[in-house]
Amino acid sequence: MVHAARQSFADGWQQAMWAGVAVMRALFAYVLAHGPKTTAQGATTANEKGTTSETLST
Repeated sequence: MVHAARQSFADGWQQAMWAGVAVMRALFAYVLAHGPKTTAQGATTANEKGTTSETLST
């Protein structure tokens, strides 16, 4: 009985690991397609643009 319990745990763990791999692949593809995009000149930071608090205080 103990052997059967260990085997079922191992089988379930293996399926959960493959499900995790599938989810991580989907998330990676999403981030790759919709992630941050930079221009040819490079990214502009918030400090270069001026944040809302800086704009209001000046």
